[in-house]
Amino acid sequence: MASTLALSHSLLWAIFALLSISPFAASQNLQPYDCIDPQNPGLTSRVEIGQNTTVCLYAGPDGNWNSNIQYKRFSVNLVADEFSNYKVPGSYRSIVGGNFFKGNATQIFAASQSALSFQRRYYDATTNFIFPYLTIIVDVVDGVVRGIAWDDACVFCEKKQCIPNTYNFDGTEATSEQASQPTNGCYLTKAICDGFQVTGNDVCDLKLYVVWTGTDVNGNVLMSSDSRFSAFPPNRIQEKVVGSYDSMLTEVQNFGQDVKDKFNSIGGFFKGD
Repeated sequence: MASTLALSHSLLWAIFALLSISPFAASQNLQPYDCIDPQNPGLTSRVEIGQNTTVCLYAGPDGNWNSNIQYKRFSVNLVADEFSNYKVPGSYRSIVGGNFFKGNATQIFAASQSALSFQRRYYDATTNFIFPYLTIIVDVVDGVVRGIAWDDACVFCEKKQCIPNTYNFDGTEATSEQASQPTNGCYLTKAICDGFQVTGNDVCDLKLYVVWTGTDVNGNVLMSSDSRFSAFPPNRIQEKVVGSYDSMLTEVQNFGQDVKDKFNSIGGFFKGD
């Protein structure tokens, strides 16, 4: 069974890799990380409320992305101005469990049209921290994407558990002054994410939430940024996080003693123990 699951995840990632190959990009004067649907470039090269627009999620090792680096690109067409998310199935097992990129960390960033976000760390193999809370705000002017910022990811945890997690493409850490946006993020430990995986909760899989702000190609105001997580009271967001965590710990008790022993030690994470 385990070998079948591993094979299915490998095939899934191979399919994603094939989908990321873009003949359109090769024939047009696009930059390396530009993000436009090669099957429908005319439609997805502008943002219009209610219509598809392409968002890309890049994942690869830490280091200098200005040099020759091996990465994966996941492209998806989302309906513009709808609060949306895109999950890479099996990504936790592949990246965290299998060390897919063979590095000290796995970095990710988002792109749409010719705009790129700063990088964020999804998995740090040195500390065994996972940063699962990833939301981008796509800034649009008359249908053209002018920038992509990260939403405040500190609303998911207490301040002491929210640490710097924004990087430049040369691998250096980006400051909030340099980035002009929130640069910290809440983390979960690998032990906690393993518990979620055992109980079927996919919170630690690589998932990107997307909202828009600005104006579309027709001058209509984009409103979905009002639905971003940081727009809600942090205590309400944290209550949901702790609730899912408590449910996971309860479910773990229904497993065998070896599983219970593995996860009993993580019970104090949200209590600051």
